[in-house]
Amino acid sequence: MSFIEKTFENRLIGKLAKLPVENLLIEMTNNNYYFPYNIWKKYFDKNSLESGKWISWFATRQAEKISDKTQVCTLKSIIENENTDQEIKRKSYFCLGHLSKNLMDKEIFDYLMDNLESEPDEIQETILIAIRNAEKPNDYNLTPIVSILKNGKMGMKTSAAIALKNSKNPQIENDLLQSFQKEKNKHLQEMIASTLRTVGTNKSIPILENKLMTAKGKDYKYFLESALEEIKKRTNTNANNVYN
Repeated sequence: MSFIEKTFENRLIGKLAKLPVENLLIEMTNNNYYFPYNIWKKYFDKNSLESGKWISWFATRQAEKISDKTQVCTLKSIIENENTDQEIKRKSYFCLGHLSKNLMDKEIFDYLMDNLESEPDEIQETILIAIRNAEKPNDYNLTPIVSILKNGKMGMKTSAAIALKNSKNPQIENDLLQSFQKEKNKHLQEMIASTLRTVGTNKSIPILENKLMTAKGKDYKYFLESALEEIKKRTNTNANNVYN
């Protein structure tokens, strides 16, 4: 990237960082290129430029960093307004999910869980994506996510499995293992294994090892082996800490 390109990119980032959240939501839906790409784009096939040149891409990255709790009331008002455009509503949930993650705020997380199952699939998936990397202490209510894992459509089950990462509730491991053994979809099993990397204990090891014995496919084996490696490393570290 040239100095000139980087200058305009930084200018856009700085502008987005100063926007009120209601304006940031609008920019998150703005799929125009930023200057100077908005001038150059006519010389390119539309699909030849990276999505990273869109204003919406930068606005979404800014939303991922949101940490101002005073924005919560504004976002809730937008969500609860029946006249709100569906895409703006979805982006509002995205911002709330990242606020919950960045602030480790249980109240915001509970709001998301209270609304999760009543929203359409597209918004449910946005909420699940926004909270996937959040730490989830033992007192967090994860029942709505587990319900989707057990009863949702296949794509939603996958998103739910990933959203259970970093949970401290020991019951979550049981729910994941139950789905892992019940479901036949390999991609879902891969995502469950990925989540077990963060929540699995010795209970998961024999189940994953048994599946690995008959596993086929390089990617599938990778997810199983990676989960086993991380679980064993964590459980050995915990055991050493106890004895020391």
